[in-house]
Amino acid sequence: MVRVDWAKPALDDLESVYEFIARDSPRYARNTIERITEAAGRLAQFPQLGQVLPEFPNSAYRQLAVGNYRLIYREDSRAGRVIVMGIIHGSRDLSTAFGDR
Repeated sequence: MVRVDWAKPALDDLESVYEFIARDSPRYARNTIERITEAAGRLAQFPQLGQVLPEFPNSAYRQLAVGNYRLIYREDSRAGRVIVMGIIHGSRDLSTAFGDR
């Protein structure tokens, strides 16, 4: 079992997702955030659960699809952890949305 850590930009993404969805439905926003955090929690037992990013097949980054969102993470096996790097809407261009993370 590994530890799941959240990078600051990923936490900011999570907050932005909540705020955007909550404009129309606070309940749906809570449900979406819960689904994302539960998906991240599964990585503690299965750090390679997600697929390699198709845009960057030679990188250490992987993704889990959660509804309309992509949970982007990388495994740091030496430190025994997974780091959630971002939550990006599936319709966005990853190289633009993910920036310099």
